[in-house]
Amino acid sequence: MDNFKETQQAAIELTKLINGFQVSQIIHVAAALGIADRLRDGARPSADIAAEIGAHPRSLYRLMHALASAGVLEEHANASFSLTDMGECLRSDSPNSRIAWARNIGLPYGWQAWGNMLHSVMTGEAAFNHLYGESVWDWRGKHLEETRIFDEAMAEISRGVSIGIADAFDFSAFKRIVDVGGGIGETLAAILSRNHGCTGILYDLPHVVANALTILASHGVTDRCEVIGGDMFTAIPPGGDAYIIKNVLLDDDDERASTILKLCRSVIEPAGRVILIEPLTTPPNQPEVSLLDMTMLVMTGGHKRTFEEYSTLLAEAGFEIERAIAKPPPLTVLIAAPV
Repeated sequence: MDNFKETQQAAIELTKLINGFQVSQIIHVAAALGIADRLRDGARPSADIAAEIGAHPRSLYRLMHALASAGVLEEHANASFSLTDMGECLRSDSPNSRIAWARNIGLPYGWQAWGNMLHSVMTGEAAFNHLYGESVWDWRGKHLEETRIFDEAMAEISRGVSIGIADAFDFSAFKRIVDVGGGIGETLAAILSRNHGCTGILYDLPHVVANALTILASHGVTDRCEVIGGDMFTAIPPGGDAYIIKNVLLDDDDERASTILKLCRSVIEPAGRVILIEPLTTPPNQPEVSLLDMTMLVMTGGHKRTFEEYSTLLAEAGFEIERAIAKPPPLTVLIAAPV
């Protein structure tokens, strides 16, 4: 009988996991509607918010009721709601905001790729490429609104870890730091803001870095950071004595990752360093906040790697790991010298 009860509870927990996409979508809709910002000053009736945003009153109540069941809101008498600690993180002005990530995660192109995961598992091909006939990067280059949302989400996620990266390693010895595939500049800006003797180059696709000036200005580093648009698979800007590659190589298979490293090797000075900042493959049975390796399988065709796999990639490109710093979680900083 006890075993039956334990199995029954396990089935309930499994059902929660199976239905997890439903929670993702109600949070996405809440973020798209800016509900948390409308609750920043305290509890309010759902009908008042519905009137402000033009939503169907009963349907918005049902959404907010569901959010309360997920722990994002707290429901009070007379169909009024307030933010929980998790709900506070959906405010656009929260230092730990996840509103951009929630807006990004519910966009149809990502859902459709995840819905075709079976294809990836059976073939090894990214489901996104199978569905759309091109890479996610090429697709985003043609869909600038989705790209803007994605870049904001990446900057939001980077905001907290960028401070940890800037504090994890002493960048002050480098005069010019090139951030390869640096998005809209959150990581490089955080590093430059703490190292006033350094200058930087932010390098990514032209339509990506076009949106970087706001981030750079907010950190006060615009005058010390050059923004260059280009393709990291064909050329890397010369002139840096440190080349940062953060959350980039996991997007790609070994051949493409090796291309980036070899191009860095072709322009780096003998005293320069490549600084990889990537999440390593997690140990068995360890819980993960984000199933990042599966995201890579479905969306990009890349994958997470072990320390040994990164060591091999770097060696093939002409680098040797000098030091590994296992922070900030979930990232590891690998400092490699040219050989």
